[in-house]
Amino acid sequence: MTETTIDIAGLTVHGEDQHTSGALQFVNLIDWYSITESKSDVRERPQAHGAFGIADDFRKSAVISFDGWCECDSWAETLTRMREVRRALNGNRPALITVTDELGATSRTVSVRTAPLKEDQFARRFTFAVDMVAPDANRYGPAASVSTGLPTSGGGIAYPIVYPISYGTPGNPGRVITENPGDEDTYSLLEVTGGLGGGFELTEGQTGQALRFERVIPLGSTVFLNPRTGRAYLDTPGNDVSGFLTRREWWSVPAQGSREIQFASIGVVTGTPTLTARTSPAH
Repeated sequence: MTETTIDIAGLTVHGEDQHTSGALQFVNLIDWYSITESKSDVRERPQAHGAFGIADDFRKSAVISFDGWCECDSWAETLTRMREVRRALNGNRPALITVTDELGATSRTVSVRTAPLKEDQFARRFTFAVDMVAPDANRYGPAASVSTGLPTSGGGIAYPIVYPISYGTPGNPGRVITENPGDEDTYSLLEVTGGLGGGFELTEGQTGQALRFERVIPLGSTVFLNPRTGRAYLDTPGNDVSGFLTRREWWSVPAQGSREIQFASIGVVTGTPTLTARTSPAH
């Protein structure tokens, strides 16, 4: 049986007794696997049975918590470990939490709302309780990455024909298939490298939805597209280039499904531009 562990903000908290001084341990991981409450209102039909239908059942954020403790060989070590826990959980930015169980690792980005620590000097131990809110109700598995270059033609049969016949080097269709083995819809984070003199277009094969980016992408630079936020940036998050998206027909990857993405260039091409799609299954 695999031990369940929690990794949060650089701390590893164990679900089984480690019998080791200073080890962080937890019990009562609450609502990690739960379905959050619906935000969609139910409107009862006046003077009739039942209620009006709900078109989209949107979910609230996830409230997650766990209780932990730590026992040490000395009071000085206890104080040191308390300080490390407080420093890790007292950051001014959201934290990544990953729970690893027998089915693997899933993660969320959370805001630590409170984490009271209570020391026991006589026992050289302390307890803590971590309460968190995850804005996204889903949890995500490790991302799978697929890449392609731009479309290229194949080599074909060389003449005069020599046996055994060589059909040449196959071409590259310039497509990737993103897969989501998870239980909920997810999104692929998209990256396109330069050099592209006029930009690029990405087309989803089943629906024809397209993302068209019209701006030079120099060699050595990368455009990052986030369908979840509808934004794009060049090289660093502070360099927003969303305004150069002239078509914004974002798509998701359905649960237990896949998408095929066609990569095409705009303008003069230099080097070997690459499309990379990173997809984390949602649960």
